[in-house]
Amino acid sequence: MKKILLLSSIITVTSLTVISTLNTTDASSSLPNDGNAGAPMDNSGQTCTSCHSGTATQTTGVISSDIPGSGYIGGTTYNFTVSMSGASAYGFEMTPQTPTSNVGLGTWIAGTGSSVSGKYIKQSAKKTGASATWTFQWTAPSTATTVTFYGAFNYANNNNNSLGDVIKTSSITYLANTSSVSENNNIVSVSVFPNPTTDDLYIASNMSFSDGSIYGLDGKLVKTISGQELDSKIISVSELPSGIYYLHISSKSNKTYYSKFIKK
Repeated sequence: MKKILLLSSIITVTSLTVISTLNTTDASSSLPNDGNAGAPMDNSGQTCTSCHSGTATQTTGVISSDIPGSGYIGGTTYNFTVSMSGASAYGFEMTPQTPTSNVGLGTWIAGTGSSVSGKYIKQSAKKTGASATWTFQWTAPSTATTVTFYGAFNYANNNNNSLGDVIKTSSITYLANTSSVSENNNIVSVSVFPNPTTDDLYIASNMSFSDGSIYGLDGKLVKTISGQELDSKIISVSELPSGIYYLHISSKSNKTYYSKFIKK
């Protein structure tokens, strides 16, 4: 009878150990779930905190690419790198979208240690050590649009559970290279004045616009244009530092208009 009880105890302990191992979420070597990259239109901006404890914090310098400052060219394949350090184990998930749509833009090509799932790219295996780097590729969409790459990154302590892990989010935005795009690709130029300007930018068009943004030469979003400004076609740029910017506005007929301007 004692032998039976002892054997039963060993089986129970072994079973619990296996279950505990299967439930491990510490920078798991398996693929993270889709929809955790922090894109605002994906599950209300959900990140890896859905499986890991804590609150996601923003960071910079994690995502980089060889897309030039002049913007990407449709159909061209570019190299991306995710660089992480300061923890014991690492994992990530990224997606290329816009702030107003959950449609994936372009196509991912997996590299060593990464895997593609539709509009997402993520680690196929966690990496451990003082730092971790993944390299992979992205082929730009043929239709010119501004693309933001959203990512959630797990900086884990490798203790075989989710406690103590740190989730960080980051994003980077790239413009399309409009100098190489024709009207057939659904993007055309629009006139603005005065150019250069110091305070206000006037749009010379009889079109009605639905949304608009201003980007710096580095492709980063610097201003979201209000509905009132779009209706009046007078955009205040007085708060922007001196420099060169790109204005992108979309009409209600789904055409994108752009113009380069100088803020004095």
